[in-house]
Amino acid sequence: MKIDQEKIREPMSHSQIPLSIFTHLQQPALVLDCEGRVVVWNDGMVQYTGVSPEDIIGKGNYAHGEALFGESRPTLADCILTESEPGSDHYRLLPHDGEGRLAESRITLVSGREVVCMAAPLRDAAGRQIGAVETLRDTPREPPVEESSREQVQILANALPDMIFTLSQDGIFTQFFWTGGRNVGVNPDEIVGKTPHALLPAEEADFLVRAARRVVEAGEVVSETRTFLWHGDQRSFHVTIHPLHDPAGRIMAATGVSRDITRDLLCERTLQETSQFSNLYLDLLGTDIYNTSMVAATIIEMLRERLSGEEAELAQRVKNTVEQGINVIKNVELLNTLNKHQVRLEPVDLDCVIHDQVRRYAGIDIRYEPGSHMVWANPLLEHVISNLISNSIKFGGMKVRIDISVMETAEIVTLTIADTGIGIPDHLKPNIFDRFNREGKTTPGSRGLGLHIVKTLVTRYGGRVWAADRVPGKPEEGAAIKVILQKC
Repeated sequence: MKIDQEKIREPMSHSQIPLSIFTHLQQPALVLDCEGRVVVWNDGMVQYTGVSPEDIIGKGNYAHGEALFGESRPTLADCILTESEPGSDHYRLLPHDGEGRLAESRITLVSGREVVCMAAPLRDAAGRQIGAVETLRDTPREPPVEESSREQVQILANALPDMIFTLSQDGIFTQFFWTGGRNVGVNPDEIVGKTPHALLPAEEADFLVRAARRVVEAGEVVSETRTFLWHGDQRSFHVTIHPLHDPAGRIMAATGVSRDITRDLLCERTLQETSQFSNLYLDLLGTDIYNTSMVAATIIEMLRERLSGEEAELAQRVKNTVEQGINVIKNVELLNTLNKHQVRLEPVDLDCVIHDQVRRYAGIDIRYEPGSHMVWANPLLEHVISNLISNSIKFGGMKVRIDISVMETAEIVTLTIADTGIGIPDHLKPNIFDRFNREGKTTPGSRGLGLHIVKTLVTRYGGRVWAADRVPGKPEEGAAIKVILQKC
C-alpha cells in the first residue's frame, strides 16, 4: 500500500514548521512526529542508508533504526520523544549546551560509517512539542562540537519559536536567531554585532548586558521572567542564560534562550479570575439556596406535626425532597473543601453518627441495631452516612427499606447500607463512585456527586468502598454499599 507522504506531514505543516529546511539540508536528517513515525527522510539519509523516502516515510516501530543500524531499535530522536536517556551500549553522550542531545554512535551504521548524532525537540509557535529532528555526520578525527555547532544551532533555531542568542562579556550579540522576529519587525541578521539596546527597551537591554557579565564572570546561570512594554504591547519573556565554554573549559560567552510566555500568563490569569468568580458565585448561590431550603424544611416539619395520615406522609415526602436539595449544596461545598484541604484523622463514634443521620430521615424505614464502634475518621464522616441513605431513597423511593449493619474485626470496621430499591447491575458497579470520566462527562453507572464524595472521604480515611447486592447474586432485589474503615 502506497503511503500518502503529504498526508503524513500535514499536522506539522499546520504547525508552521518549515519541513523543507530539513528536506533540502545537505547533512543527513530525519524528522519524527510525536508517534515516532518518519515524516522527513532527506537525500543525505538516502545516501547513508540506501533507503528511499517512499519506503520509510509514514513508518513507525523504529523503522528508521532498522534502516540505520540493521535492527528495529530507538535512535536519539526517540529518546527526545520519550524523554529517556539513550543506552550506553549504543551511544556515548557528548558535552553540549541546550535542550537537545549530542551523542557519538558506538556501533557502526549498516553502511559501515561511524557517526555523530544530534537530536532536538521540534515545537510549534505555541511551544508545544510536535516531534523530534535528528541529524547525522561522520565521526571526525577532531572533536565535532565546535566545528558544527553554528550550523546545528541554525537548523534548530529555525524550527523553534524561541529567541536564541549568544552574548559576549561586553554585552554584544555574537549569535542571534529568532524565527518569529520578523513578525514584530525584527531582522535577526541585523542584530548580530550589536548590543541588546538595538532590540529591547533600555531597562531590559541593561538587564541582558548585566546578566551576560554575571554569567561570564561568575559562571552562574540566570533564569528570570521579564514583563515590559514592547512594540506597543505588554509582553512577558522567560529568559535563561548559561555560560558557554571553549574547548579548554574556560567561559568565553553567555548563551541564552528567551521564550515569549505572554499568552501563557494571560491564560493562567484568566483561569484564576474565572475560578475566583465561580467560587464567589457558588458561595453566594449556595448560601441563598441553602438558607431558603432550610426555612422551607422547617416550615414543612411544623406543618407535618399538625397533620395526620396520608397528609402527614405527603408533607414528610416534601421535606425529604427539600433535604435532598440541601444535601446537594452541602456536597458541592464539601467537594470544594476536600480539593483545598488535607483530611486530619481522629477517633469518631460511628454509632452516634449513624443515629444522628437516621433521625434526619424520619418517615423512612431505616433499621439499625445500635452498638459501640470507634473508627479513624473526622466529623465529615456524617456525609458518608447521609449520602448513602439519600442515595437509597433516591433510587428506592419513599417506601424503600434501608438496613444498616456494622461488623468489627481485629483491625477494621465494615459498614453496610443495604436497600430494597432497584439495585445496581453488575456491569455498572465498578463505575458508580466515579463522578467524571476523561472527557469530563458523567461516567456510565455514576449515581451523582454523593457517591463520589463517599469514595473520596473513605479513601482519605484509609478505607475502601464498593457496591454489592443486598441478596448476593440477585441485583434486582436491591443494592448494598459496603465501607471499610480503620478501627481505633
